[in-house]
Amino acid sequence: MNRGVGGDAGDELLVEQRDFYQADARQFDHWLSTLVDDDNADLQARTYRTGRQRIAGVFEQSAPLGRVLEIAAGTGRLAELYLPHASSIVLLDSSSEMLNLAGERLLPARAEVTLIQADVFEWDDDGRTFDTVIFAAWLHHVPHSRFESFWRRIERLLTKEGEVIFDFPDARVPSSGRIEVPDEPTVAYSFYAPVDGISIRDHGGRRWRVVHNNLWDPADLSARLAELGWRMTALGPGLFDNVKWATARR
Repeated sequence: MNRGVGGDAGDELLVEQRDFYQADARQFDHWLSTLVDDDNADLQARTYRTGRQRIAGVFEQSAPLGRVLEIAAGTGRLAELYLPHASSIVLLDSSSEMLNLAGERLLPARAEVTLIQADVFEWDDDGRTFDTVIFAAWLHHVPHSRFESFWRRIERLLTKEGEVIFDFPDARVPSSGRIEVPDEPTVAYSFYAPVDGISIRDHGGRRWRVVHNNLWDPADLSARLAELGWRMTALGPGLFDNVKWATARR
C-alpha cells in the first residue's frame, strides 16, 4: 500500500493547494474544453471522451441519484454527466473561480443546482444528507493523516442507503508528469511528477506545491475502506488510463 512520506500535509501546504486551483481554474477548464472537442484526434482527448462515455453509463446505471453532493466539483464538467439523473445537486469546492465557471455552465439549465464555496473538512453542512456523494480527481489530494476523517465525514453526509461514486489514481500505473523541476517556474502550465506525496505545478510564472498521494492499488483501497465499514466495488477505467472508478456503500 502506497502511504507516502508526504502524507501528513500541514495547513500551509493545503492553503497552497487551494490557491493553485483558484489560479488555475480557467486554464484547467480550457484544457478540458479541448479534450471534449470531437475534432481533437489526439490520443489523450480520445481517451478522455471515451472515459466520459463510460462514466455517463455508470451514472445511468446508478440512477436515480436523488440528492447529489459533489465534492471538489471544479468547473462542473462531471456534473454535466449526472445532472439528468439527479433531483438536486450541491457543488462544493474551495475555489470561487472554479464555481463561477460551473455556474456559467450549469445554472442556466437547471435551477436546482446549488454552489457552495467551502473546504469539505470545514464546511458547515447544517445536518444535510445526500442520496449520492460524488468526487473525482480528489482522493489523491486528501492527506494520509485525513483519510479516515474524510470518510467519516462522508458517512455523516450520506443517507443510510446512499452510495458514493468516486475515482482514484491506480498505483499500478506509472505516474505522468515531467521529472526534472527547473530552478524557475515556467509561464506555461507544467506538472512535475509527485515525489514523497507532493507534486509541483507551474503556471503563469508562479509555482505551487500540491498534495498528490493516496495512489492506491484497488485491492488495497478496498481493504482500507473495509476497515472503516465501507463495501467498495471497483468499476474499471476512469477518465484517463491511470484512474479507476468505484462505488462504496456502508
